[in-house]
This record gives sequence, C-alpha cells and structure tokens, in this order.
Amino acid sequence: MSIRDRGILKWQAALILPEHKAFQKQMNEDYFRQEKPILDDYQKEEYENQIHYSMEYHLPIKFQLYNKGFPKRITGSLCIHKLN
Repeated sequence: MSIRDRGILKWQAALILPEHKAFQKQMNEDYFRQEKPILDDYQKEEYENQIHYSMEYHLPIKFQLYNKGFPKRITGSLCIHKLN
C-alpha cells in the first residue's frame, strides 16, 4: 500500500458554497474601495490651472477618476480644435 500525496489539494477547502464565494467577493471589493476625495476651492483651482497649462503647451496630463469607489488612472493629452 502506498500513500498518495495530494499536494496542495489537501490544504484547500473541501466545499465552498455559493454564499461563501459571494461573501468573499464582497469582502474583497470593500477592502479595496476608496472614498472619493473632497476638494476645496483652492485644489479645484490648481487642477483647472494644470489642465489649462497642459492644453496650452500640448503636454500630457494624468487624471484619476473614481467609479463606485475604485480609482482609475487615465493619461493623455488635451487639445482644442478651433472651428472656422
């Protein structure tokens, strides 16, 4: 008779109910969720100045947007097209 080693399987849970899986997913989402920062008037003015400077000199700019508590970083260039 030989002993069969199941490797990592012996450390895994034998049964995961759908409720457990949903609970773990919810816990992970709550853990990584961030509050949207509240900006005062001075900070808003600074961001507006940076945007105008980027548009005037055609420089790349980085934005951080919040979607349901999860930040997303966007990098790009802004330009104005004047129509005749």
